[in-house]
Amino acid sequence: MNSDNPKIQTLLTLGEPDNKRNWPNYVKQYGFTLDDVPTLLMLYADEEIDAMDSDRPEVWAQVHVWRTLGQLGNEASIVPIIQSFDTLYDDDYAQSELPEVIGMIGPAAIPTLVDYWQQLGKNEFSYCLAVDALCEIAKRYPAHRLQVIDIYLDYMKHPYTSERVLNGLLIAQLMDLKAVEAIDEIRSMFALGCVDLSCAGDLEEVEIDLGFRTRRSTPKPTFAEMHGFEDPFEPLKVELNDEEDDFFQVVENCLLRYGSDDSILDISELDGFFAALACAPITIMPSTWMPVIWGGEHLAPEWESEQEITEFSKSIMLHYNGVMSDFQGQEYEPLFLGGDHPSSELLIVDEWCEGFVKGLNLWGEMKPQDMKQLEICLYPIRHFCTDDGFEALASMSDSEIYQLQSSIQSKVKALHRHFYKFVKRADTTFIHATPKVGRNEPCPCGSGKKYKKCCGLN
Repeated sequence: MNSDNPKIQTLLTLGEPDNKRNWPNYVKQYGFTLDDVPTLLMLYADEEIDAMDSDRPEVWAQVHVWRTLGQLGNEASIVPIIQSFDTLYDDDYAQSELPEVIGMIGPAAIPTLVDYWQQLGKNEFSYCLAVDALCEIAKRYPAHRLQVIDIYLDYMKHPYTSERVLNGLLIAQLMDLKAVEAIDEIRSMFALGCVDLSCAGDLEEVEIDLGFRTRRSTPKPTFAEMHGFEDPFEPLKVELNDEEDDFFQVVENCLLRYGSDDSILDISELDGFFAALACAPITIMPSTWMPVIWGGEHLAPEWESEQEITEFSKSIMLHYNGVMSDFQGQEYEPLFLGGDHPSSELLIVDEWCEGFVKGLNLWGEMKPQDMKQLEICLYPIRHFCTDDGFEALASMSDSEIYQLQSSIQSKVKALHRHFYKFVKRADTTFIHATPKVGRNEPCPCGSGKKYKKCCGLN
């Protein structure tokens, strides 16, 4: 774009943002004012920039423009930005940031968002941007929370049943807004079978989150069930032999190559980590647990190739799903390592126990009666992953140590059973006391895509 405005020239040279979360203050740092809005909107719509080589800094100007428009909060930006949902629905930055931009501009965008959502024939993820933007407004402007929930409920009376991701995301946003008044409509959506479970979990997870039940009465859905697959191995389409060693080796190689002191180090530790997720009283979504494998999002690998990302992600999901299935069938066996001395029966369980505790850290708060059962389970595990435990082991015989190791399997299986005792379903209906008024993170596998457009759709 040719412009004599030095502020616009600055945006053209900034390049890719250093941080997706902490935006510069474009107003204070670069001096943008409301007088610059028309020029910013011209740059936002400049098709020549889209045609430039991807390594040029100008191609990132659109990101800096929408951030600036959001910080300026000018309502003239509403229509152009929402219309751009048509073309930016598959852009990683747009999925993450455009709803926030609309939220910054405020409630004046609500009618345009509703009108956009009601237009037929758009891409599913375009609608998702509109749903996200409405939720962002409700969070930033609590006085409009009920208005947004009412808009969601009107849609849920006649949802797009083929748009499963959209419907799952909508329910996730209702959970964020603690919209207990929507429970009847939420249950109807699940009854229609039109909800992608990878967005917010199944109905029991939603009911737990909104306070309509305290724990599950059925097993958590497997990875395959969450994504609507009949065969957990079929959709992965990864070239693996029948032997588990093949995909174990893929995982081990990646952990060894990209791991750090904070990451999970081997397949035994990973197995313990997944065992803790399987025993958890609620479903812990992959978008939550995947970063823990590397020690946090900031330690996610810089992969060498797309193929490497795909092989690791699919292999790790195979093992995750296998652990979940084994627990549900009461067939789970911990993946301990063999001991150093052939003459000894002792195993190496330290890594597995470390992994279990890492998974346990994702559970959140628990009730006293559940804590009691957990402590019973943790008694042998803590001997192999805490300083006090190692000190106690030093005074034990091999026979006593082996007895502790052998009890781990039965303890974790008992813990799993504890959370799946039959509990009467809370079928209560929410009573509307107040009259109605008129999760997109980057994929933790490191691909740079949104989770719902990457591992979440595989």
